[in-house]
Amino acid sequence: MSVEKISLDGVWKLRDVSHPADFLPKFIDSAYQSTDWMEAQVPGDVHPPLIESGRIPDPFLGLNTEKCEWTAHADWWHVKETQVPASFEGKDIFVIFDGIDTFSTIYVNGKKVGETANMFLRYEFNISEHVKVGEKNIIAVCIHGTKEIIEARDTSKYMACFYVPRVFARKAQCQFEWDWAPHLPALGIWESVSLEARDVGIIEDVYIRTKSNGEVHVEATLDFALAKQVNAGERTSQIEVKLSGHGSNVVDVAKVVGKNNFINMKIDNPKLWMPNGYGEPNLYEYEVTLKNDDAVLDVKSGRFGVREVELVEESQGKQMHSFTFKINSVEVFALGANWVPADCFTGTVKKETYENLIRLTKEANFNMIRVWGGGIYEKNEFYDLCDENGIMIWQDMMFACSDIPDDDLEWTRSLIPEFEYQVRRLRNHPCITHWCGGNEKTGSFAELVTTGDVLTNYITRGVVGHLMPDLAYTPSSPYSLTDVSNDAESGDTHGGMYEQAFEDDIRKFRAYIDEKHAVFMSEFGLHGPPQYKSLVKFMSPDKLWPLNEEWEHHVQDNPYNSIPETFVQVQHKCATTLFHAPDSAQEFVKVGGTFYAEHEYAEFQHHRRRQPENSGTMIWMLNDCWPCASWSVIDYYGLPKQSYYALKRACEDVVVSVREMQGKFEFYVTHSLQQKLNGKLVVALCDVDGEKKEIASTDVAIDAHTSKVALTMNQNEVPEMANSYLLVTFDYGQGDASEKFFHKLWKDINWPEPNLNVAITNLEEVDGEYEATFEFCTEKYARCVNLTLKEDHLAYFSDNYFDLISGESKTVTVRSVKAFSPSDVKINHWLTSWK
Repeated sequence: MSVEKISLDGVWKLRDVSHPADFLPKFIDSAYQSTDWMEAQVPGDVHPPLIESGRIPDPFLGLNTEKCEWTAHADWWHVKETQVPASFEGKDIFVIFDGIDTFSTIYVNGKKVGETANMFLRYEFNISEHVKVGEKNIIAVCIHGTKEIIEARDTSKYMACFYVPRVFARKAQCQFEWDWAPHLPALGIWESVSLEARDVGIIEDVYIRTKSNGEVHVEATLDFALAKQVNAGERTSQIEVKLSGHGSNVVDVAKVVGKNNFINMKIDNPKLWMPNGYGEPNLYEYEVTLKNDDAVLDVKSGRFGVREVELVEESQGKQMHSFTFKINSVEVFALGANWVPADCFTGTVKKETYENLIRLTKEANFNMIRVWGGGIYEKNEFYDLCDENGIMIWQDMMFACSDIPDDDLEWTRSLIPEFEYQVRRLRNHPCITHWCGGNEKTGSFAELVTTGDVLTNYITRGVVGHLMPDLAYTPSSPYSLTDVSNDAESGDTHGGMYEQAFEDDIRKFRAYIDEKHAVFMSEFGLHGPPQYKSLVKFMSPDKLWPLNEEWEHHVQDNPYNSIPETFVQVQHKCATTLFHAPDSAQEFVKVGGTFYAEHEYAEFQHHRRRQPENSGTMIWMLNDCWPCASWSVIDYYGLPKQSYYALKRACEDVVVSVREMQGKFEFYVTHSLQQKLNGKLVVALCDVDGEKKEIASTDVAIDAHTSKVALTMNQNEVPEMANSYLLVTFDYGQGDASEKFFHKLWKDINWPEPNLNVAITNLEEVDGEYEATFEFCTEKYARCVNLTLKEDHLAYFSDNYFDLISGESKTVTVRSVKAFSPSDVKINHWLTSWK
């Protein structure tokens, strides 16, 4: 083989010190002789070993982040001793860093071999002349203080939210504070490190392009040295390609013609890759082998999906354009969320964290994630899991809420390798559905020509178009065909309606939501507290209640909105207005979290029922990077909030919803199935004690994958009844859908003791997980029934925070990777304390 590789991942020595270069060899040698050095995991970050050694407190607890700010001003030395095998002799030897965060100098055996300045770029340095083959070698990386470097540059003419000096930093922008994240820049070797020995004959890159009819176009890029030998007639090399999976095994061979080579193949009767809810995310495997006669020089392998993506932007009237994704010619309604890094310290995120979050994404009936431009191009494990689970990825370039200083030509040119590397790295993933130039670049919300247009309109578009020509690209999110990028009549739109409703009368939130018409909603949301069991992990016991500076610190705030109240104050006022004033942290979790759930449930319903004019809706946001009580539907510890389960119900295949407008009720049926539905819709007036009266019904026929008004009633046709709500059901033969719609304020409802009964009908091990089945039934209305696993490990609930009407029964399945007993599950409802 032409390539040998050894990993340098694992334990490295770590120390913060500024040291003159003249003393470098002696200093580095001390790493294995002095107790002043800590041990750090690579991939990783400097902060966990600092916490473990007692150098800093846990920055996620209380107000501790301010005690950790000094870490961004220090230099951090990482040292690794490694044996270089004798088989490396005679080859070019490289040290490869898949990701360093961010500014660093690299040394091998005391000699400087390179520098880094971009956490999104893979770096490789030829160290052949410095390596001692067959002996031990010392690799040292000095990661320089981020703040000194970026603040030394003049950024006075640029605009950026929260922290202007970040505009030149090719680093996760949200690490410099956001309205949901602390000012806590990560530092470290955040991706894998390896040594690689190379001879002539390397496969540098493989690109798989597919058509839904099974055509597969395979491109292989080889090293320049081999290409020269082939062109000179010194070698006759071949590329062998194998495609396998789902009973197919296709093999073909082509001659090497130079550096860039291709071969066209065909899979008969292919199993297509489809998004969650629209089919199976079928995957195939490829193996590309480079041979010289019978000798194997190099092999590259991986997975791919057979799929075609089309972004349809067509006229929908005089001044409206669609923004609709088609996968394999099937129109898809995008349902999902925006994704932020899963930890402030990106190098510490484990595969298990990704597995939990993507599993929850799929189980929420979501099919799209937008990887937001203020974070990172995610790790390979993330995209692998999205491939496997049918989660489409809208991939931003890493820019957010600022000018992009493309008037600095040298800096702008330095970005092109980043874009090329990331597009090449990700383009074989079938989950990659859309590329976007970044998030909310200045000018996105006003008629402005701003710094950065050249980069987003031409440079990133050119890189994507050159390297991934089958995929659509938009220059920013939001984006439109008019000068106002957030024009809702085309492209994608940002911004929910809670601010307007809050400033007027939050009791009218549904009416304000109903005013938001967009053809694709790519970012909107609200904020709310996590579960109480999460809250106590990061709040000081004496600061849980009343609301105070720790709450303000962990909820953050947005100084750029029009509301004078902080986010915590907004949550409290909304909950008090619609429910009741909380008198404890447990009550705040209940009422604050419930309003968040109801608000986002209403927003998803609204955008779905506007189908087909609207073709997508993605909440801000799915997850958190630290413990807080902010915008996410899944908290930092991986536990879903009430809003998660509300959205799971709002994204079911078939839903019914109620629109209240101008003295009328409109009853909608919305669905994403690929066939017509016929059924009966019934509206009943009920009260929470069990009285029920049918007041309207109609037969409904609805086309495939659409929404329609099934029934309209004047509000004065609904009889007056105390403690009442509307129960809407749609029975369509293969199943049924229902909606409990409170047309009166929740605070005005006199909630009864539900007399909830629970029976455990099953407890067993299923597919490596422990599963229990809970059967619920209730005599009277049971509001916000929820289950919590007492033990501190993750569990998955088929439903949670659900309402049960009088006489209704429901089955809930609880699954966990760890064994548990039914007594470990605590059950609450609206009239209990949610601890």
